[in-house]
Amino acid sequence: MTVVRIPLLVLTAFLLLPASASADDGLALLQHIAEGSRQMTYSGIFVYRSGGKVDTSHIAHSLSDGVEVERIEALDGSPREVLRAGSEVKCFFPEEKLVIIENRSNQRGFPALLPAGLGALPEHYIIRSGGQGRVAGIPSRAVLLEPRDELRYGHEFWMDLASGLLLKANLIGERGETLESFAFTQVKIGGPLEQGALKPHFDSERVRVQQVRAIELKAEDLGWNFRTVLPGFRRVAAMKRPAAAENPERLHVVFSDGLASISVFVESGGAVGEADAVAAVGPVNVYRRQLGEYRLVVMGEVPALAVKRLGDGIERRRK
Repeated sequence: MTVVRIPLLVLTAFLLLPASASADDGLALLQHIAEGSRQMTYSGIFVYRSGGKVDTSHIAHSLSDGVEVERIEALDGSPREVLRAGSEVKCFFPEEKLVIIENRSNQRGFPALLPAGLGALPEHYIIRSGGQGRVAGIPSRAVLLEPRDELRYGHEFWMDLASGLLLKANLIGERGETLESFAFTQVKIGGPLEQGALKPHFDSERVRVQQVRAIELKAEDLGWNFRTVLPGFRRVAAMKRPAAAENPERLHVVFSDGLASISVFVESGGAVGEADAVAAVGPVNVYRRQLGEYRLVVMGEVPALAVKRLGDGIERRRK
């Protein structure tokens, strides 16, 4: 019998081919999701679940002259309505007859959870194509993201292959548990929306309007140093919210790896000497730290280690 010896280098390359192809397929599917969830016209009902909390909302979305326009209405609990045109967001609370207007250029919501550019995601997540199934009666494909370190959670995305619309998203914890999920139960993709689907359902002349203003800051103007660098996370926003009658001036800095994000809030107040503490609010870990006369709050949908490590590296900049 003749024994054929395969060179080790060739064998290794052959064994790596399926994983590499799967990673490439997964990245291409993620890009399809990122584009489809922003460019498509769609409307439907989705459910948010976290622990025992369940919220149901109706959403209508369209792209008009290159600007995303969206309306979301809560269908249970306290009535709420959110209208978005580009980065301007209006939140209406009927019971208070109040509209809050603010700019959220760096904030994303379901189903547009992915950034327009995927950037360095493959450096910090193992991305692969998953199985097939159905969500809201639509044939769908899963894309799985497994974190490469202990500073972020995993994700399971289910997409409509035809349009790229994200139909279901699961946030996966450190023990493989589902921390939260968004999922369409009904959805219509493409075609014109129902008449008035994107128009507010409130009379703008009969409500109080509160404008939330923030001043964008450059790195040299922050007044604080962030000594701990979390791999893959970069500062994507820094703003100062002027003091109001009931609230002190607050600094808000956002770090993101392109998918997970961490917010840092700094304001004067709190009890000097108060013990540092980490707490979980659903899938969000919150680290509170008192630094002299300042209260620091670091929070995000990331493991507790990430918020604590970032928070412990914050210090007041010396003048």
